[in-house]
Amino acid sequence: MALTRNEHFQMPAAERNHGCRRIGPDPKGEPMTRFVQFVTSLVIAGLILFAVLWRFDLRQMLALTRQARVTALMLGVALMVAAYLFRGVRWRIWELSLSYWDSLRLVLIGFMGNNVLPARLGEILRAHCASAKAGNHRGRTALLASVTTERILDGLVLATFGIIGIALVPVDGRLRWALLAVSLVFAGLASGLVLGILAHEPIRSFLAAANRRFPGHVTAFASNKASHFLDGLLALGTVRRMLGAIFTTAIIWSLEVGFYYFVGLAVWPSFTIRIAALFVVVVNFASIIPFTMGGIGTIEAIAPPFLIGLGIAPPAALAMVLIQHATQFVCTTVTGGIVYLAGGFYRIPLSDPKAAIGPPPERPLPSPVVETLSG
Repeated sequence: MALTRNEHFQMPAAERNHGCRRIGPDPKGEPMTRFVQFVTSLVIAGLILFAVLWRFDLRQMLALTRQARVTALMLGVALMVAAYLFRGVRWRIWELSLSYWDSLRLVLIGFMGNNVLPARLGEILRAHCASAKAGNHRGRTALLASVTTERILDGLVLATFGIIGIALVPVDGRLRWALLAVSLVFAGLASGLVLGILAHEPIRSFLAAANRRFPGHVTAFASNKASHFLDGLLALGTVRRMLGAIFTTAIIWSLEVGFYYFVGLAVWPSFTIRIAALFVVVVNFASIIPFTMGGIGTIEAIAPPFLIGLGIAPPAALAMVLIQHATQFVCTTVTGGIVYLAGGFYRIPLSDPKAAIGPPPERPLPSPVVETLSG
């Protein structure tokens, strides 16, 4: 006898999935794997920090930190908070089923996850939690694609800031080429994003043909996930949404530049907005390296030499980086942790996030058809 959709969702997840073969690692071994990754990331971060800090005069750095201008730091923190508030606005440009409050909370949960989990797993945590809040047609894979889209837009705008900054600020040749290389990578990813939106139907046809040519659980699983991933990209598939997302991303990173500027000014009176723009780019591109949690160690290893190369005294350069990093790390970890616990997101079942919001209504759902950039 066929079950209604309500009856289907009221069944336990194990019963609903009975007879389905799991593709992927055994979940019983995942906690130990996560623990090993956590410890490894912590050890790497500690070793990098030790290797970096012993080269600096920590007494001078602490003296400069204590003497930092509080007014400038408060202005910087206000701009940083505004940037996070705008991130909640940005995600709703294409994730229309989320309220602003849910969008902001999920963004903060993602940052918190990146700070306490290795390999930037906070993005996956954010997608998992979002799947319990988004519409029934938006699963974890589609939402992970949505988060990936956001990161590509961040990288594209940062790359633009970096190229402009290189033209305005004399930097070391190696750093110049490194920034250009990362900028080209994000330009390629942005091109892939647009291509995925414009050519989603041929891509789906190719995946279906590959599944027919090589039938099996693995190819069916991969084809299904790829299709859901394309659905996540298509949410940004109109010119209006794309331009709105890029414009909002530019606002976000302009506010971040203001935050970095006031942090630098609090420690080094001759700090300039041009240096701040490159400072933002260097720190955030360094944080992409997935060896440590929250960029601990990698940011401290890369950002101070950049600032020193621009004529800033080593103790002041280290003080700027530590104040900036500690402020953002503590702010996002504490607020993200609070909304994660207070909002009950930790109760969302791993096997079936949709169960956290109850069964969907007994009516057919519209297919996620959206305009594409060509429409």
